[in-house]
Amino acid sequence: MFFYIRESRRTPSDRPSLSAVLRTGLWLAPLFSAVIVLPGCASFGQSASPQVQQTAPADNQSQQNIHYQTRSPTDTLAEPVYRPIPAATLYSLLVAEMAGQRQRFDISLYNYMDQARTTRDPAIAERAARIAQYVGSDSHAAEAVSIWLEEEPENPAAHQAAAQLLMEQGQFSQALKELEILQDLAGVSQFDYLAANAGQLPMEQQQVLLSQFQLLTNKYPENPSVWYARGIMEQHLRLYPEALKHIEEALQRNPAYLSAALQKARILVLLQRSDDAIDWLEDVHDDYPEHKGVQVLRARILLEQQKMDSARDAFAALHKNFPEDSAILLSLALLEEELGQREQAREHLYQLLASQAHTDEAHFYLGKIAQEEEDFDTAIEQYAQVNSGREFLAAHLKASYLLNETQGIDAARSYLNDLRGDFPQQSSELVRIEVDLLSAAGQPEDAMVLISQALIVAPEDLNLLYTRAMLAERLGDLNKLEQDLRTVIRLRPDHAEALNALGYTLADRTDRWAEALPLIERALELTPDNPAVIDSLGWIYFRMGNLEQARPLLKKAFDMMKDHEIAAHYGELLWLSGDQNEARHIWQQGLEQTPDSEIILRTLQRLDIDPETLSQH
Repeated sequence: MFFYIRESRRTPSDRPSLSAVLRTGLWLAPLFSAVIVLPGCASFGQSASPQVQQTAPADNQSQQNIHYQTRSPTDTLAEPVYRPIPAATLYSLLVAEMAGQRQRFDISLYNYMDQARTTRDPAIAERAARIAQYVGSDSHAAEAVSIWLEEEPENPAAHQAAAQLLMEQGQFSQALKELEILQDLAGVSQFDYLAANAGQLPMEQQQVLLSQFQLLTNKYPENPSVWYARGIMEQHLRLYPEALKHIEEALQRNPAYLSAALQKARILVLLQRSDDAIDWLEDVHDDYPEHKGVQVLRARILLEQQKMDSARDAFAALHKNFPEDSAILLSLALLEEELGQREQAREHLYQLLASQAHTDEAHFYLGKIAQEEEDFDTAIEQYAQVNSGREFLAAHLKASYLLNETQGIDAARSYLNDLRGDFPQQSSELVRIEVDLLSAAGQPEDAMVLISQALIVAPEDLNLLYTRAMLAERLGDLNKLEQDLRTVIRLRPDHAEALNALGYTLADRTDRWAEALPLIERALELTPDNPAVIDSLGWIYFRMGNLEQARPLLKKAFDMMKDHEIAAHYGELLWLSGDQNEARHIWQQGLEQTPDSEIILRTLQRLDIDPETLSQH
């Protein structure tokens, strides 16, 4: 049995393909429009997925290249002709559609890919590509788009799909070439979309893209979106003066280009010209008095400038104009809390709770206000209602410490134990909070029992292992410390904190300096600006007797962070180097920061120095 459908044929002629069965088979239109309407599937003019991945997928198959034929995208179309479609093909497509209706996209994709390869039909290839993108099969999507492009090189939607797929695979340079073809074919520009998503690419790739955009501004000198995209790329590369210049080029060509107007303000801020940014946004606001984005950006810039009163007034005006926007109301409440306007903040936070918006943030800051007012019962009650979000751990840490202070350690432990039952995914962090409570309460042995029990359940939890290692150091169990830190390093060789902690402990508590030095050096490679690691390297050189190498490192660490432990190390080096007045000064600074610093007091005792004499020199 055969049904007859149209066939599209190019001039010059090449291998014929089946027609666009899904587009022109009118008798099938109701079926194909009714089933397998895939959310997220792209149509011309919108992307196929809500987000673009910035790096190439790990699956090698997903890196399959999209192949192109050399024929021109402008080949003309001949009059459509018809040829029969085999019953097997029709049956396979019907099965695919019914499978899609039943959420069996694996079957749907398999059948469409099979028929795309067999028939080379562009509409079948398009449908296969859409399904593959929806289910996340990049390798199938690449193959289907390749077939689609080969059979319909003049179809703008095919080039848009290719560009989207290439961006998802991290191949932005090739994607830009597809968008250039899209511009030539349809006069539709999506250059700004690509540029906006290119910020996380390696710098070398960003520089290549910028070179391409420079050529495109020569090719399309009157296209504002090309200038805008070029400015975005220059912003990614921190070429802020150039970025500003080319954003302004876009605005000259289209003064109503609001995205470019907002971007100009952002770049002015990056150029340390925040006042100019505010003035510019006020001009834009005059042209677009009802535009929320202009007002929000202005308010945020005021906040970044630490102009808190002005920022609060800006968010208050925004709330008046957009009373249903809960994010604006939350920002206003937080500014009021920051400025000590507790009653206004409390009123607005309760409004958020009443509208069931940003409830976790609202409970957290209501708890914070109550704690500041020493209404500890209310504070605990509010903190306890934070169920998710970035405030979750901070809220329950505060609640447990308040319970410890007001009702005792047992109440705090019971609270945390109940939380672990309610939020098992947060169990590790909640255990660490309880360990800190027990340690602060002078019960490190109980803390060790607790964390060891937790590690039975999660033996490779890096945070628990690291915390137990630090607890073991406090208990003087260096074997346990070394065992746990080496486990962390085995599981994650680039764990800079574990490398530094083990290296420092070996340097400070043993004479195994040959083992300690490479650990600290590796930690410094991973975190070159970490003052704690710089201090560790300086300290091991000091322990090895190399004071000349140790001194600049310890000084640098102390200049970066006035920490009492670094002060202890740097002061001891200065003392033994004969610079005793400077040593006293450094120790005094450390004790001002941490008056009961055990490490400084032990150092002074070892050197037979009376702490009371430090301030006398």
